[in-house]
Amino acid sequence: MRIRTRQGALAAVLMLTCIAEMYWVAAHGVADYRAVGVWSIFSMGGLVLFFGLIRSGVSLRWQDPSMAFVQMLYAVACNAVAFVIAGHARGVTLPLLSVILMFGIFGMSIRQLALVAVYSVGLFTAAIAYELTYPSTDEEPVVFGAYLVMVLIVLSGSTYLTWRLTQIREHVRSQKKQLTEALEKIQQIAIRDELTSAVNRRHMQELLRVEVQRSVRIASPLLIAVLDIDHFKRINDSYGHQAGDRALQAFVEAVQAGIRGTDTLARWGGEEFLVMLTDAPMELGTVCMSRVRTQVQDLVVSYNGIDIRFTVSIGLTQYRPGESVAKTIGRADEALYAAKAQGRNQVVCL
Repeated sequence: MRIRTRQGALAAVLMLTCIAEMYWVAAHGVADYRAVGVWSIFSMGGLVLFFGLIRSGVSLRWQDPSMAFVQMLYAVACNAVAFVIAGHARGVTLPLLSVILMFGIFGMSIRQLALVAVYSVGLFTAAIAYELTYPSTDEEPVVFGAYLVMVLIVLSGSTYLTWRLTQIREHVRSQKKQLTEALEKIQQIAIRDELTSAVNRRHMQELLRVEVQRSVRIASPLLIAVLDIDHFKRINDSYGHQAGDRALQAFVEAVQAGIRGTDTLARWGGEEFLVMLTDAPMELGTVCMSRVRTQVQDLVVSYNGIDIRFTVSIGLTQYRPGESVAKTIGRADEALYAAKAQGRNQVVCL
């Protein structure tokens, strides 16, 4: 709205300047004073109407809220009339036509400006034909031919500039889109594990730091679980690292399906993962991790016609206010070791 208002104010200033110039010409007897007066009323009246529609917000209901195309048609019509009534000073109206078209460069498409160009040629041709039929001056027909050529030059130049500007805008828009996509990709690389798309260790440490502060502030339980795929080395040794990679990806999918949307899974290192469960008492965390353990146990990973099965051991603990995150994770590790010592494929809480 501010931009449209400023453009409207600038157009009003330019129109007032043109009106002042026409009155100056009329004051020296070159143009008819009464015709200039009527032209001024219609010219400024239309501008006030457009400004009112824009400033009131009425134009927001339309496809083009700035009404650039309609305003251009009106301004060119006023310019053509000024060409007729300016007498021997009619040459000053042609630079005004170029100023009018400059406004359209930034507010219209190349198709719209082409329509304005055809419309302008038609109006000025009609204006010149009127002057040749009902001459108000003693100018030779060749002069009017020169006027028409100048109109064609101005319109051709403006149309070409609009086309070039449209190309530049499209190029900039394309570059901006590519840059946005690149930044999003970089951001994902910075916080996600490339293989599994789980949160990486560095980002998880930051999330833990923030969540610990929130947990202490609102006295909300925070659980941390450490998960380790049982005998993962056997998968790599038996089927190859690509099979191991596929197993890791399938494992992450299974864990994500078993935890809540508010919980966060991170790849902590190798085949070890960490889950942060927010606003969850130990009972709920135990149920959640047991569900994850069961889903992993039932998981079948197909690779090159081979079905790969594996289990997971899980250590679960609750953050205690006042202790460091590292100490909480250490306690979850102890629970994990206990799960492995008790035969693996278990959830141990500590």
